[in-house]
Amino acid sequence: MRLTIANYKEATKNIDFKKLPEAAREAHKEFDSFADFYDEDKDIKEMLDNHFRIVEPFLKDEPKKASDEKKSSAPKKTAKKPAAKSKAKKPSSRKKTAAKKVKRKPNEVALMPLEIKIIKRYLTMHGKKVSERQVSLLYKVIQKAATEKTIRKSSKYAEEVRRIGNDLATTYKEMGESCTFEIPGSLHGKLKTIVDSYGVSPAVALIKRFINLYGNITVEKAKRLLSSIKNAKKNGKVDIGDKDYGRIIQVQKHLEDYLESDKLLVTNIQLNGLKGFAGLGK
Repeated sequence: MRLTIANYKEATKNIDFKKLPEAAREAHKEFDSFADFYDEDKDIKEMLDNHFRIVEPFLKDEPKKASDEKKSSAPKKTAKKPAAKSKAKKPSSRKKTAAKKVKRKPNEVALMPLEIKIIKRYLTMHGKKVSERQVSLLYKVIQKAATEKTIRKSSKYAEEVRRIGNDLATTYKEMGESCTFEIPGSLHGKLKTIVDSYGVSPAVALIKRFINLYGNITVEKAKRLLSSIKNAKKNGKVDIGDKDYGRIIQVQKHLEDYLESDKLLVTNIQLNGLKGFAGLGK
């Protein structure tokens, strides 16, 4: 399996990193610090790509496990036919929850803006022990964004990012190898309100899950994603009025066809179209 930012956590959850080199252990610990800025910083991208190459050999048995899971789940598919009566109770509970519409974020985006990524990462450091490396990394991202004008003075949250940069610079000068990071209360509340108003579009999140399944799909994984899509449509996370609703229907059809035929028939054009829509590139 080839590791990516999208599949890293799921793919490595069963790896014992104590057996890996120290550099790999450290990179794994700080993955969340780096992942958000993978596409924003060339050095971070190069470092994580090297980390992926170190870790990938430890995933060599994963394809076998996936195929075994598929084989073991196949009999269940036929064995469940006589047990249709026991499943008849589930629709009643679903009807009760179907009426509850999920409150959606005011700002739903396909790709999280860099300013929000920075603010979110800054907030996650609050109250935690952080290293010089973590502080300098986030400061470096802010400086690069200012230099390359990916965050301009006219940007919506330019002032908040400037304050974050100043705080990081001060913290870095005053700290030792590590410190417990504290964000002033008034600033913390303001930033949290901003971050809480943003979210990745539920439709895009579901499409990304489908893309990550491609090449590593199993019956159980397909069923879980299909269930998530149906629930999202029922509770209002994905609505017929959404611009990406048609793509969700397309993904749902692919999954249903797979469960019927045991083959996931998606053309490269279709897959690349979904990747482009979800901001994953080719």
